[in-house]
Amino acid sequence: MNTPREQITPERLVEAAVAVLKAVEEYSAEHAGKKIYPTDLLGSPEQPRIMCDFTRFEVEEAASFLVRMGYIDPRPRAGKTR
Repeated sequence: MNTPREQITPERLVEAAVAVLKAVEEYSAEHAGKKIYPTDLLGSPEQPRIMCDFTRFEVEEAASFLVRMGYIDPRPRAGKTR
């Protein structure tokens, strides 16, 4: 039996994407240019307030969207470093 997939509206996706971009830019500015994948900020002490209004699913979808658009790098694979 197929379970229905969670969905996000286009408007909410854009809102989440903007928040995610601001969050990773803020992180990078505060950490000498170091990059972080957006979902790694969730639940951390450094999670920006701007991300608090979004669910993990919304942040994951926004991050995937931003990767496809070329705005952020994909999550590094296990065992690979930048």
